Amino acid sequence: MRRAALAGTLLIAAGALAAQEPVPVRLVRCVPGRDAPCLTARVALARGAAETLSALDSAAESRAWTGVLGGARLIGPGVTVPRRIEPPLRLLVLLDRSGSMIGEGIAFTRITLRSFIEGLDSATTRVAVAGFESRDVARGIDAARFLPPRDAARALEQLPAPDPQANTALYSALVGGVEHLAAARAATPGTQGAILLVTDGRNDVGHPRDDGGLLAGAEGLRQAAEAAARSGDGIWIMGVGGNLSSAEIATLAGERGSATTVSLDPNAMGARLAAIARELRGSRDLTFGVGGGAAAALARAPWAGTAAAWSGGKPVVTQTLAWRPPLFALPAYEGVAEAASLPPELRDVGASALAGGMRWLMLLFFALSGAVLWLVLPRYVWARSAAAAPPVAAPAPAAARKAPAAEPSAGGLRRDATEAPPRKPADITQEMPAISGASTPSRRGRGK
Repeated sequence: MRRAALAGTLLIAAGALAAQEPVPVRLVRCVPGRDAPCLTARVALARGAAETLSALDSAAESRAWTGVLGGARLIGPGVTVPRRIEPPLRLLVLLDRSGSMIGEGIAFTRITLRSFIEGLDSATTRVAVAGFESRDVARGIDAARFLPPRDAARALEQLPAPDPQANTALYSALVGGVEHLAAARAATPGTQGAILLVTDGRNDVGHPRDDGGLLAGAEGLRQAAEAAARSGDGIWIMGVGGNLSSAEIATLAGERGSATTVSLDPNAMGARLAAIARELRGSRDLTFGVGGGAAAALARAPWAGTAAAWSGGKPVVTQTLAWRPPLFALPAYEGVAEAASLPPELRDVGASALAGGMRWLMLLFFALSGAVLWLVLPRYVWARSAAAAPPVAAPAPAAARKAPAAEPSAGGLRRDATEAPPRKPADITQEMPAISGASTPSRRGRGK
């Protein structure tokens, strides 16, 4: 009943998504060399769902997902984040270079940003790095070029150090970044855009050395927020330290963006950037295990199913699945699942099964060795010993054993022991017969 209720809930949730294209399901081996079937599917995440799931670690995210196919609940899944980012990404990193970033601020930020940028996929991602303060804001952003991740990390290291007298043109930097990113996307159709802005302060402009016409006040905040919302790009703002306004950066990011404040600590900053990297990869690879009864049903007919991620008792992601059996009979595997992608249940079973298989192989080896030592080896040794021994003469035939005895020699001595058979006790007594009627005299008569 619980399985049927869960399947019904998932299918109802799937029906709420109008005109959703089902995701094809692939059949793979769970473990190399074994006919244990697993099903894999790649599910695309909406921006809000990606943010919710990226806040979880891998184990917690695996527990959040469920899967149903043909009315039967699937095992797992195991969840992995693909390295490749699709569609191709154009990421603009805006780094605050105001005077307040001198010291640990710029040092820790460079370290964590470099690791974050180098971890991006170079096949589909290009990154531009621009520093900003309150002077030459537009020119500094327009000079940033979109490069492969490793080249962009080197460009990060080459940014000038913060100026002690520089202020923070936060609003104008975001607007300039949106415009620069729009031009880059127009030059490469089919790409998606994202902005990562790192700052430690509030918008602070209008000083004598600042550029003229920089956005400021409530009106400037509104204009910057609207420009970011119209762009459709992903907006991530990471505030570091305590000298900033959480409400200000949340307004800039908007409902579709993300704004977070972290302490000025490399570990905290690195953890937040790792979560942003998971959000940029807006898809998940799911690997489900298949029960025995469901595995036999895969070859009979197409099946529809649902994969869902749950939070607070409600599905935050719901994706329909479609299984179509191959033209030929199963198994028709399309590869092997990665060990890290297996559900914990299958990962443990697979390890124990392999260990059990190794034990059986060891027992078989020792049994064969014992058979060789106790049966085959002695026969081989005995055969070698028999071949080395002198040949034994065959017994003489019966006619030869009954040949006539040889004549005695002239001296009367017999030369062959076979000439005279052994004497019997009766023969000896016959040579010394007893004297009949004679008596032996006694001592007493002898004395007379």
